Amino acid sequence: MLIATGLTGAMALSACGGGSDDGEGGGEASGGSGRVVFGESTDFPENLYPNIAAGNATSVANVLIKVLPSAYQVQPDFTVEYNDELFTSEPALEETDGQQVNTYEINPDAVWSDGTPITADDFEFTWRANRSGDPADDGCPAVLSTTGYELISSVEAGEDENTVVVTYETPYADWQGLFENILPAHLMDAEDAAAVCETITAGWPIAEGLPENISGGPWQVSNVDAGAQVIVLTPNPEWWGDGPNLEQLIIQNIGNDPTTAVQGLSSGELGVIYPQPQLDLVEQVQALEPNVESEINFGLTFEHVDLNTQDPHLADPLVRQAFAMALDREEIVDQTVGQFSSDAQVLNNRIWLNTQPEYEDTAPDEVKSQNVEMARQLLEQAGYTAGPDGFYTHPERGPLNIQIDTTENNPLRQTTIEVMIPQLAEAGINASFNANPDIFAGAEQPTSLEGGGFQAALFAWVGNPFVSSTQSIYGSPQGDNIQQNYSRIGNPEIDALFAELATEPDRERQAELGNQIDALLWEQMATIPLYQKPTFIAYQSSIEGVQDNPTEAGPLWNSETWTIE
Repeated sequence: MLIATGLTGAMALSACGGGSDDGEGGGEASGGSGRVVFGESTDFPENLYPNIAAGNATSVANVLIKVLPSAYQVQPDFTVEYNDELFTSEPALEETDGQQVNTYEINPDAVWSDGTPITADDFEFTWRANRSGDPADDGCPAVLSTTGYELISSVEAGEDENTVVVTYETPYADWQGLFENILPAHLMDAEDAAAVCETITAGWPIAEGLPENISGGPWQVSNVDAGAQVIVLTPNPEWWGDGPNLEQLIIQNIGNDPTTAVQGLSSGELGVIYPQPQLDLVEQVQALEPNVESEINFGLTFEHVDLNTQDPHLADPLVRQAFAMALDREEIVDQTVGQFSSDAQVLNNRIWLNTQPEYEDTAPDEVKSQNVEMARQLLEQAGYTAGPDGFYTHPERGPLNIQIDTTENNPLRQTTIEVMIPQLAEAGINASFNANPDIFAGAEQPTSLEGGGFQAALFAWVGNPFVSSTQSIYGSPQGDNIQQNYSRIGNPEIDALFAELATEPDRERQAELGNQIDALLWEQMATIPLYQKPTFIAYQSSIEGVQDNPTEAGPLWNSETWTIE
């Protein structure tokens, strides 16, 4: 799904304060008045570069959403709108000599926070930094996803440096999802592709912040206190658009402890929170009305279990199938998200979610409900025998012990696994819970998702309307570059369907292709969807403009418009 501070002393939870301000940012470094503290409930980031595993976290996305510019932004209703402050007009889509061509007209007032103009060079570098994971093709193995970018043949300046012409080798239907988090070429580019890869791989370690505190949006990362787990955003002094209306937006990591969140809201030390909802938390926050407002939504995020196919046990598809059949996912929903939302239900698709019109239940009948007997039959077919304790063992692979890793300090996920453990035990699988602090770290941490030293992992994918973006999750690994395919399994048929999906503009046909892909993913059984996750936003009633965006855009998507009464 991620700051030494300019405030007095070590950064603690800061109260909201100040009055309203209807003025525009307009290059004024002070911005508006007052400050808001956002309580970040997910893990504090170790790296702020979003396109590598170490920076692929919700906390990083929350920091960067209004720091690095993007061509388009997903709206709360799942539609997308072009960035009308970055561009002078809506980007054009044309066909020239049989090729798809996109043209972007950059606002001549658009500059980076150091005064350097934002130009076609930044778009060209962003493409080049994300187009390949193969060093032989001047790519970089650390890149998380090349989806869409690998279909581009060139990114060039048009009539001037404010005109960007993007030409595709192959048409790409989800082109509006590209050029998210546009990169500052003048601070990152080099003539040698290997040097660029070195820069990408190192990323932006959290203690160092962004290079030269660079920003191309309304907010700028001005201070980082990794020890206190605080990031301070202040108005970008060179911002040419409207806002921000606050002097500071402070991101304070609070973890997912309900007591901390509720006490912070009650005392006014926290202005906005966006935790994973839990029954006690939701009830306690709702009791703070009318001083606190809150809302539950269902967005484009879903909880799932990834099974590592390089594990000796889970490399066997029969074991993966048995694992899935042992689960009672209806009970998992009832004991977790069903506790605070009657709309929660089992998810039987990874490409489309329950609330999307394209959703189709593609799950085979044998995994729609718990099937312990069949799970045991599959394990015995795979050569396992039950011991006196009821748990299976294999003559070569040893005891069938499966550790399920998840994020730290997350009661909802801990409960999920605690419900799963006795279910799996019924089928003779000895499962255990492990809060892994390195789960989202880079490959240098062997037990991370990217490092591959895990067996099973429970976490969430935060989605967007661009369905082809899931290709990096389920497409076949390319050598050392697994992108986001942490199960490390591939299928040529799935790859071919994704290639077709990427070029298909018709939504009905996209729905068909996506559901075909998901049916094949059930055959792999390397990832098991559990439920579409609800979002829960709560904030002081004195803060105006807060609106949940239950997509990857997140709660800070319009934070430059926030004001305090």
